Amino acid sequence: MVDVADKPEQGNRAKSGLFAINPTYLAWGVGSLGTVTMISAVSNLYLFFLVGVLKMTPALAGFVIFLSKLVDMVSDPLMGWLSDRTNTRWGRRRPYMLIGSFASAAALLILFTPPLELALVSLETYVLAALVLYALALTMFNVPYLAMPAEMTGDYDERSHLMGYRAVFLVGGGFLGSAAAGPIIKANGGGVEAYAVLGAVFAIAVFLSMLVAVMGTKSAPFTTYQKPRIPVSAQVRLFFLNTPFLRLACAKALQFLQLSAGGATTLFFFIGVMQRDEALLFPFGASVIAGSLASIRLWLPLIRKFGKREVLMAALCMQAVFYLSWLLATPAEPMPLFIARAVLLGAMGGAVLVCSQSMIVDTIEYDRKLSGLSREGLYSSVFSFVEKSMYATGPLIVGIMLSWFGYDPSIPRGQPQPDSARLAIYVGQAWLPALCSLGMVGFLLSYRLTRQDLAQVQRHEIGQQTNLPA
Repeated sequence: MVDVADKPEQGNRAKSGLFAINPTYLAWGVGSLGTVTMISAVSNLYLFFLVGVLKMTPALAGFVIFLSKLVDMVSDPLMGWLSDRTNTRWGRRRPYMLIGSFASAAALLILFTPPLELALVSLETYVLAALVLYALALTMFNVPYLAMPAEMTGDYDERSHLMGYRAVFLVGGGFLGSAAAGPIIKANGGGVEAYAVLGAVFAIAVFLSMLVAVMGTKSAPFTTYQKPRIPVSAQVRLFFLNTPFLRLACAKALQFLQLSAGGATTLFFFIGVMQRDEALLFPFGASVIAGSLASIRLWLPLIRKFGKREVLMAALCMQAVFYLSWLLATPAEPMPLFIARAVLLGAMGGAVLVCSQSMIVDTIEYDRKLSGLSREGLYSSVFSFVEKSMYATGPLIVGIMLSWFGYDPSIPRGQPQPDSARLAIYVGQAWLPALCSLGMVGFLLSYRLTRQDLAQVQRHEIGQQTNLPA
């Protein structure tokens, strides 16, 4: 961690303007295409791949995905600790991101190419090992990556501009990880070989986008590590005094659960309820991304006028309504109505992305002023762990629900599943995401951290204990 009192101000405060293109911000934002493609590959597709293609039982498949995420309990904090304490001419974060880009591409290839005949290990063991490699690779890139914005700018409004770039590529990663996957899978027959092709496409896209983020942020400001002058126990106490971060982390946990549960259910919904196939992912994903991209520039002036929390809460309430509209979907639903729902969900998602990501960086700035320390890696590791654990919990919940409610993977596609299984699919597609949106609003009601609040934060007396060893 950096003692902020000893850190000179860097030239990172200049605003780039609402509609100006900042090349460094743009390059950093491209990295989100890789991270979200990786996350979407598992949360949106992998449960169906294991159940619908490899014929695992839903509960077992969900449990294996969830079990692999236990490694993040160790790897995420360790990666944050390492990146906070690393000094190189490339900065504290970028060397790990470079290694992570290679590891992430390799992990995706392994994940979607299980051997057809496993002589030495079971399929479950292979999948678990591949998922652990995937988790470690994503940690190596994502934790340092998420720590960079707090070093890149210290301006309250500029963070929304920076996160606008990330929001664009978050949407793009979601599109690649779900919508673009549908035509690739269908064009290659929908079996194991189709998913192997998909894994190769994902690996290339992830590697290139992560590499752009590493190479394109050469000029980004960064801080250097100096040993903190307050004891570890005091550092822990200061972390738990950051109540805005704790409340926001709870809200973000619900958001990630919403995205992962809904994403894991989508193919089951399109195939089992709407009686379509994987190809429907493309118009759905394209409409979501269109709604998100069209809305991001519109949300930014509203955020400046009304505030990040207020815009976020309004978007979440509307989002809950649009999620519940899935309850009205039928095989005969007109395509314009299907597209309209997806566009509106994307527009609300754009607000959620821009506001919540910017607010996360605000809470890190709050900690810096409160504690006198710069520990972006610590906060990004907590955020990354919440993200990945919830993205693992969603498929687990959906898998257990499908098994308990009688979903039978042996029933041929096109033949109806039991009514109870269809009910579970509706819960995962509509009810659970809507409840998560409203739950986020509940946590945000007690969140307050405006520009004025940040300006008035004073160093806490615990952060002034400089006479004790760290």
